[in-house]
Amino acid sequence: MQSVVYEKHSVYKLGRIFGRMKILMALLQKELLLEWRQKHALAGVMLYVLASVFVCYLGFQQIDSAKTWGALLWVTGVFTAFNAMQRTFASETAGTQLFLYTLAHPRHIILAKAIYNAIFVALLNVVSVLFFVLFFGTEMLSGADWGQFLLGLALGSTGLGLALTFVAGIAFKSDAGAGLVAILGFPVIIPLLVTIVRHSTLALEGASATQNGLNLLVLV
Repeated sequence: MQSVVYEKHSVYKLGRIFGRMKILMALLQKELLLEWRQKHALAGVMLYVLASVFVCYLGFQQIDSAKTWGALLWVTGVFTAFNAMQRTFASETAGTQLFLYTLAHPRHIILAKAIYNAIFVALLNVVSVLFFVLFFGTEMLSGADWGQFLLGLALGSTGLGLALTFVAGIAFKSDAGAGLVAILGFPVIIPLLVTIVRHSTLALEGASATQNGLNLLVLV
């Protein structure tokens, strides 16, 4: 009898997990479709990335150290992430939010936005890396450990996307606009940003995974 009850309970829990995953996938699909419909906003963010890298190129022309290359990359990445977060909640009216809350739990809606923004910021930073390679080349990165670097890029971008999503939600609900996102966001991401820069610098300089292990653990 107890085994039957336990089996039914396990099936019920498994069904709830699959149900939540289905809801999250539907919400992620909604975010993707909205992004695709607003191509001008997506093009604006991409243009911002290109313009930021081009301004760095105009100022430096040539970069001789991996440390400078990594620092400039994350300066561009952080401001790109802030720029991308400004449209997270601003495009939704109160009526749209009320409609969504009748379809899904608010926790699922916020979690879907956080996951989507984490992926979006990671993709923007990958594009930024490609632009940096295009403008500055890779001569100064001959000894880089690209596996470590890309792992740190993914984890750091995910952390920025998750943290700034919740900050953007607070700013949106307070009707303070994008200014509050920067005011609240920078103190939150400073420890993360310091760790990202340290990890990226060591990875680009070719440090071993053992030397860079603590930074990677902090990012995780």
